[in-house]
Amino acid sequence: MDSKSSIGIFDSGIGGLAVVNTISRMLKHESIVYVADSKNFPYGTKTKNQIIQFSERITRFLLKKDVKAIIVACNTVSSIAMPLLKEISYPVPVFGMIQSGAILAVKTTKNKKVGVISTTLTAASHAYKKEIQKLDDSIEVFEIGSQRMVNLVENGNKTRERAYELVKGKLQNVISAKIDTLVLGCTHFPFLDKVVKSVVGKDIKVVDPADELVLKLEKFLKANSLINKSLSVNTRTFFTTGMTEEFLIKAKLFLDIFPKEVHKLDV
Repeated sequence: MDSKSSIGIFDSGIGGLAVVNTISRMLKHESIVYVADSKNFPYGTKTKNQIIQFSERITRFLLKKDVKAIIVACNTVSSIAMPLLKEISYPVPVFGMIQSGAILAVKTTKNKKVGVISTTLTAASHAYKKEIQKLDDSIEVFEIGSQRMVNLVENGNKTRERAYELVKGKLQNVISAKIDTLVLGCTHFPFLDKVVKSVVGKDIKVVDPADELVLKLEKFLKANSLINKSLSVNTRTFFTTGMTEEFLIKAKLFLDIFPKEVHKLDV
């Protein structure tokens, strides 16, 4: 790998496109290879062994693309498979959402009450609570999972009234806990950012782990002389294990710079 190598990103579906948008904004010259495992969506309802198998296959595929870093743009995978993925990808670094989200939560909270909205599997694993309390064990963490919110985004709905009612119902308990920080603990949820903020109000800071993750990625690239300084046009290559046309339609809804083509992937 060298500075012109791509950054590999994968998710169970379109959620990781939020991370693509963040990289495109903060690291404009970097090329990206994105994999959506749409055939196996949603990960949040799968067994741990299934998720490990899916993520291992995709990681090995990305390594064959000579990527210089891999972003696991899926909190469910981040809560389960990170040690294995780091082992098989070494020396290529693997960045997870939960670790970055925990750092951002600790940086942001003032009253030491943090809420996390994620998939049900991530919430049940208490991955965010563990990571946050590793950094500061005085912080109270209130976790809640919603597969319906994930499905809402994956189906292409972002701002409809149904989204508001669903989000309001799911966040009632964490708001009542007097949190001052809410972590969007699933990469699908930044696409519901406006709805979430309208529900929680201005006194609760809504944070996206992708912001911290991309800062960590940038630091790594700079430290290892891997920042792409080329002025040539960067590339965005997209793969899906599901239906290519369906992914393309969704990508045009959610990406700031949308692709003209999506490739079919069998892994």
